Formats: sequence, C-alpha cells, structure tokens
Amino acid sequence: MRFAIGRTLAIVILILCGASGFAAESVIKDKQDMDCYVYTPDVIDPAKTYQLVVGVHGAGGKGNGAAGMKDWAKRGDVIVIGPSFETKGERPYQNGDGIHAEKLMALFETLKKSYKLHDQMFLHGFSGGCQFTHRFTMLHPKLVCGVSAHSGGTWATDNYGEISAAAKKIPFAISCGEKDTGKSFPEAPFGRLEWYGRFQKDIDQKGFCYIGGTWPDVGHSISSGAWNLAKQCFQLATGLPGESATEPVVISDAWKNLNQIPNKSPSSKTTTKPATSPKVTQAELDKVVPAAFKKADAEKIPNDSLITFMKKYPPSLWKDQPGSAKLLEQCKSAAIAWQTAAKEKNMWNDALKHQFSQFTAGLELKVE
Repeated sequence: MRFAIGRTLAIVILILCGASGFAAESVIKDKQDMDCYVYTPDVIDPAKTYQLVVGVHGAGGKGNGAAGMKDWAKRGDVIVIGPSFETKGERPYQNGDGIHAEKLMALFETLKKSYKLHDQMFLHGFSGGCQFTHRFTMLHPKLVCGVSAHSGGTWATDNYGEISAAAKKIPFAISCGEKDTGKSFPEAPFGRLEWYGRFQKDIDQKGFCYIGGTWPDVGHSISSGAWNLAKQCFQLATGLPGESATEPVVISDAWKNLNQIPNKSPSSKTTTKPATSPKVTQAELDKVVPAAFKKADAEKIPNDSLITFMKKYPPSLWKDQPGSAKLLEQCKSAAIAWQTAAKEKNMWNDALKHQFSQFTAGLELKVE
C-alpha cells in the first residue's frame, strides 16, 4: 500500500518512532508497466555513490515495502527498490530469468541515470523472492555482490536451475524454518526444508562462500535469525556496516570459504566469531524475546534486569522485530543510566567500555 499521509506528518511520525533517518518513497514503471517502489534517503548527495538493495516479494505479492527492506534506505548510504513481478503466460518469475530478469537489469540501468550507484546489486528475498534472487545470481553473477535468500519453495538443484561456478565468490546467506516442511506446489519433489538442505549441500560441495541456518519452531515466515544473516551478508558483500550506516555487525564463524571473497570489512574490530552467544539458541531467542516485548509494553522493567537481559540477548539480535519499541526504549534508558553511574564512580575504564559496547549493540549509543 502506498503511503497516503503527507510528507510533514510522515516526518513527525518517524521522529516519534525514534528513526535515525528518513526514507522517501517513489514509484517508477518497469518494462511490463508494473510498479517498482523506490526508497531513498530523504536527502540525496549527488557526489555520493549508493549501494542498490533489491527486496523481492513472494508469490502473489507486490514490490511495496521491498520485502521488508524499505527502511534500510534510512541508513543514508543505500537505495532500496521493490520491483513487482507477475507471471503472465511466460516462465514464472521465480526462475529468475526471461522478462523478469531483463526488467530488473533495465531498472538498474534506469536508476543509474538518476543516482550514482555501485556496479553490483545486493539481493534479498523470502519464499518466491528467495527463488528469484538466488537463480538470478546464478545467471548474472557479475551484477550481484551478495544474496540473502530464505525459505524458497524450490532451489536451483534437481533440474530446477543450475548452480554456476561463476557465483561461488559471492556471499550467500540462506536459511529455512525447521517447521517449514511443506511443498510449495503439489508436484514438487521435495518440501521446503528438505530442498533447502539439498541446495546447501550442493553449494558446500562446490566451494561457495555462504552461511546456512535452520530455525527451530519456525514455519514459513522470516525469523530474526534470517535477518541477522542478511545483515552479515550485506556487510561482507559491500564493506558497509551491516547494522546501520555506522555500526558493524559481528560476523559468525559459521561462514564457509570467506577467504574467496575480497576483504571488505568496514572495521578491523569486526572479527570472525559467533553472532550469538553459544549459550543462546535461536529457539530460545524466539521464545524469550516476544515475552520481553509483552512485559515492557505492560510495565517498567527494573534497570538491573534490563542490563542482565541485554548481556545475554543484545538488542542487535531482536531490535528489528515487530513490537520491540517499548523494550528498546527501556533498554536504552537503562544503558545510559549504567554508563552514567560508571562514570560517576570513576569506573569508566577500557574494560567497562568494551562491556558496554557489547551488550548495547543495536542501540546506537556512543562509547565515550
């Protein structure tokens, strides 16, 4: 749905929501006269080179929202597009070829006339969008810097596409929910989870640069774990911080063949180590965090409890989930109070600064 509110009101709402920047929306037409939604920083610097991020919707969807990626434009260093795909007698758009691939490439060229863009796109998709993004990349690897593809109904194996060796140096972040076992169509040879496993095994054997994950208790929906992998992939693919325009994410040691891709790390501090504590499973995170959201909505949680919570579940792991606003607000307040107390007691040393930066990851607080 296109925004129906006025620009001034939209800015007020963004400020009240604590957004770090603004994203403007516009719509352009593609080769099939379908809507492509374009999300840009509120102010464009003509001298700046922007990274194009493409969010591809699932089957039956449209480009509005760019598959959950539109808010990335608020970072100020990316331009996000949400193309719309519809199969009209030709091969399904999920195949990532034909008119569907042609119009994405044409949109890329069109946008280059209005904005200064890097030469390669970062692609993200879930379900049908997953199918398009990974297959398009196999066919056009020179146009893609990184792929975030999750819970595809089919993958490029078993005569449903080909895995191209030319794409093996592109970072792939792939995943599927462990309860997402159904078939995307009755004649499909495999369910989603099984087919994900076949693709993961195939690219592993072929030496691709990738990270793969399955999420306990998750069905056909995108999880916080998948979003975390998307951010890691973006950071590795572009050299831009994955969390925001200024805050790198931690790169998991589960990535395979990282030595094959150029080192584009935005910070020497971005070391290769687990993205979450080994004591925290995704299943635990998916259960504990919604309960914390509910508690924060209902009452003021003591600061000590919030600090303890953040030390085990840093905000970077859950801040983008729906319903996080109240908990983020309380965590930020507790973190500032903790920092202030440490300074007042003359304890604000390097060790505490490091500890503070770890458990406040995602809050965008300065360590001064």
